[in-house]
Amino acid sequence: MTDIKKEVNSDNYLKIFFWIALSLVIISIAFPFIINYIFTDWSVSGTFGDTFGALNALFSGLALTGVIVTILIQRSELKNQRIELQLQRSEMQETRKEFLLNRTTNLVYKQLERFEKSLTDFKITIVGTKYFGNDAISKLEEKYDELYQALDKPNEEVDNEMKEAIIKLLKVYVPNKIEIEKFAQNAYNSVEVLKRLVYKSQLDLENINELKNIFFVNIGFSNMETIRQISEIGQRDFELLEPQDYVNANLDVGRLVRANIFLKPILKFYELRLTDENFEENKVEWIKSRGNEG
Repeated sequence: MTDIKKEVNSDNYLKIFFWIALSLVIISIAFPFIINYIFTDWSVSGTFGDTFGALNALFSGLALTGVIVTILIQRSELKNQRIELQLQRSEMQETRKEFLLNRTTNLVYKQLERFEKSLTDFKITIVGTKYFGNDAISKLEEKYDELYQALDKPNEEVDNEMKEAIIKLLKVYVPNKIEIEKFAQNAYNSVEVLKRLVYKSQLDLENINELKNIFFVNIGFSNMETIRQISEIGQRDFELLEPQDYVNANLDVGRLVRANIFLKPILKFYELRLTDENFEENKVEWIKSRGNEG
């Protein structure tokens, strides 16, 4: 496209030069005859050679016109070169952006695979029956829905029922504490790498949010909901249960604390929508949380 413009501009200037030169040549040929027609006598107008000498100014003008046209052509070529350089820089920026996007996308998918592996390796045992992977997640979600219905009742009716539901769920979670912690830590590590990619990336926020959404959409709402449920029970047992409740239920206090330490940041980042207003704030918060590792 630029080459075409350059050729068109050059042709225009050459046409201008041609017509000016042709005009001057015609004038130079017609000039003595015009003089002779006006004065009718060569002795009056001087010798014929002197008449041509008067055309020096015209030929000088022709030369000056050529110089001007040359300058205009060079100016046009320089302008086209600048346009070409701008286009090249723009193409390089687009290529670099595409490279960064592809590279970041590949890294996001690697972390997604890592997270999904932690889901596949996840296993629990309930009443002697072992559940693996998605079956284990589904079973935990099923137990939550089955036992934790007190939330739907008025506050004055829920305290005792909620305590009872939390204790029953803790009796499901606590025997599987090691596996839950292992899953929580592996999932946390994957999301922390995702955060690093997000906060260290030079991509625009639209692409960043899109990659973040791709990550969590592929994990699945059901899996994220189970993570939220485990974290919620790990948090609410401290809020609602008293020491005697743990004793009566033969449970140790705070058995899900460590798992919840890993699960809460996952949920927070999952629910976060990054914007121009909050990006830097969240980035600074993440760097502080990482300490020297950030």
